[in-house]
Amino acid sequence: MENYLTEMLHMDTKLVEATELYDHLPLLFKGTYVIYKVNSGGVEWIALQPQTNVRLSQIRKNRAFLEQKQQMNVAVFLEKASLYSKDKMTEEGIPFVIRNDTVYLPFMGLLLGKKQRELKPVHQISFLTQRILLQGLYEGYDHDTVSKLAEHLDVSKMAISKSFDEMEYMDIGTIEIRNRRRTITIRKGDKEAWERFRPLMRNPVIKVFELKEDVKLPVKAGISALSEYSMLADNNYPTYAIEKKEIASSGIRDMKQVGRGEDTGCRVFELGYIIDKIKKDVQDPLSVMLSIRDEMDDERVEASVNEMLKEYVW
Repeated sequence: MENYLTEMLHMDTKLVEATELYDHLPLLFKGTYVIYKVNSGGVEWIALQPQTNVRLSQIRKNRAFLEQKQQMNVAVFLEKASLYSKDKMTEEGIPFVIRNDTVYLPFMGLLLGKKQRELKPVHQISFLTQRILLQGLYEGYDHDTVSKLAEHLDVSKMAISKSFDEMEYMDIGTIEIRNRRRTITIRKGDKEAWERFRPLMRNPVIKVFELKEDVKLPVKAGISALSEYSMLADNNYPTYAIEKKEIASSGIRDMKQVGRGEDTGCRVFELGYIIDKIKKDVQDPLSVMLSIRDEMDDERVEASVNEMLKEYVW
């Protein structure tokens, strides 16, 4: 089962029998099941594998008990199952793996069958996937694996794997299978790739805060960032960036907002991600362009954006 899961999930999966658990469970578990601790690309879960013919109703009950007892996701390992059993388990959200047939792990967002990945529909690109694509245009990826990219971006392998799923679903020509592992390739400064990505891109700005005082944050964004990349003069107030995960601790939500007729001390963009690889503490060029779409009607802004992209991206 270990090799099958590794192949299907495209991530290293390790199984170790959890012998220490049997002493803390009812006796029927030891004679009826083998219990495994599973690690799939850093995601830990438990598998329950029947050793005898056990009715689905009994498996359902025992799995639920084990999940509640251990406070971990528990899946069922099966050698085979009827279509009815598969449908019932799927309908009830019971995670299961049938050797050489089906992988249903809803806690990992996966339903795979007969070695064909059934990808979840993508209605809007995630901020992580957008960050991966843009950073690829700045730095280039050459058949980078999930593990390599996770280490490079300092995010979990599971998160990168989900982003790879998004890219596969969107079919934007970045994901390949090499040695049974998914890899990503993007050439640095690839304009053709950008044209494929561009219709999928979203505005990275989640919320805009107009503050009375200048909070002097380290990262510049929007027009302030554009002025760092071009000859365009900044507004009368600076625009800063702060990542979504930092907004609560920053206290910005509690700061005094600009009232009618008052001068703006600064503007703060709450962003879904920050890339400052081109210039330290400055929002990246393509995200700047995506953040100021509403201001692109100004010819000076449009000319400065083109100047910025020519010098720093292409």
